[in-house]
Amino acid sequence: HLAGIGDPFVTGRVISVLSTLFVAGAIAWRARPAGWLVALTLGTAWLGSVPVLQWGSAVKPDLLALGLTVAAVVALDGAKPRHALSGALFGFAALAKPTALLPAAVVLLFVARRQPLAAARAAVALVIAALATAFATHGPEGGALTHVIDWNALPWRLELAAPLVLIALAVLIVPIVTIAVTRPSTTVVTAYAAGAVGVLLLGGREGATINYFLDLSAAIALALAGRAPLLGRSGVYPIAAIVQAAIALVLLNPFGVLPLRSVATGAWGDPDRIAVVARVKGTLLVEDSGLLLANGREPLFDDIFLWSRNRARTAGRFDAFVEGDRVLDAVRAGAFDAVISEVDLEQVESIGGFEAQRWHPDLVAAVRERYVLRERVLPTTPGPARGPLYVYARR
Repeated sequence: HLAGIGDPFVTGRVISVLSTLFVAGAIAWRARPAGWLVALTLGTAWLGSVPVLQWGSAVKPDLLALGLTVAAVVALDGAKPRHALSGALFGFAALAKPTALLPAAVVLLFVARRQPLAAARAAVALVIAALATAFATHGPEGGALTHVIDWNALPWRLELAAPLVLIALAVLIVPIVTIAVTRPSTTVVTAYAAGAVGVLLLGGREGATINYFLDLSAAIALALAGRAPLLGRSGVYPIAAIVQAAIALVLLNPFGVLPLRSVATGAWGDPDRIAVVARVKGTLLVEDSGLLLANGREPLFDDIFLWSRNRARTAGRFDAFVEGDRVLDAVRAGAFDAVISEVDLEQVESIGGFEAQRWHPDLVAAVRERYVLRERVLPTTPGPARGPLYVYARR
């Protein structure tokens, strides 16, 4: 709803950037006893960390939820905690991204150990803020609940969580070890970090990416900020942090900064791909619906991965994925003028991996039955290798 004020690409990006800068400012503010040079260094270092590089300006609700969550934690992290304000901010964060409820719950449990009445006030404020915002933005209506809850109730798998945890360790191991060695006191920031670990583990849900450790990166940075006076006495931490950042850049290559190395995640839209979609007229089914949006065209079907995973999840059950049948019927009827994929649908089963998860066999069969490969478009821009696009036209 906030991104819908004006051009969603502009407004949404502005909101994300402001939220990201707010978190960096909160980190610097907490580190100010060490002097503003150290404080600004810690805030800037968080801005340059790998999860923030990818997601800091994304048109997604993650950064707004992160900013609100950090604001809620900061409201409790002082001589005079503002419990009601913190609870309300947690409520707003949960409406932006429901996973924010996990850090909120852990933080409120931490407060309840010593101040049960204050924690109760915060919990009431959370519920009131969430309900008021939901009703004001038409959240409780069936369509919103279906999109946010039902369609996102995807399976959790250990083999998906494990690599995400390993990446988080590769990116955050230096600050984690630093905190362990300096033995900080247990505060509300510690509780936030514990909740953030829970969010990271939720990354085992199908479709999760490194945005699931944004909270952990912010919590650890806030914890480091609390130890800033100690860190400022030695040059060991900055050197170790720089080495780790270099390793993370090599591993993930955000924005394609390394030649001859494919982009793991986080790159902006490829102009070549945007141009390919722009010249295909009519109603399109595009694997990456952002390519349609980049051309000012509204996708009728905006998330093939989510559709495919829900199709697989509800196969053979009484609560069948009704919307899935509608999409299949549209494809079989040739309702789309073209289908544009990032993988050869003749080979998707043998390729496996994420692409096989993204293209359910029923959808692949429907496309191959009604459409034929018309064009395979290879990238022409220099830089890291990018895959081709496959354009399928009606038979």
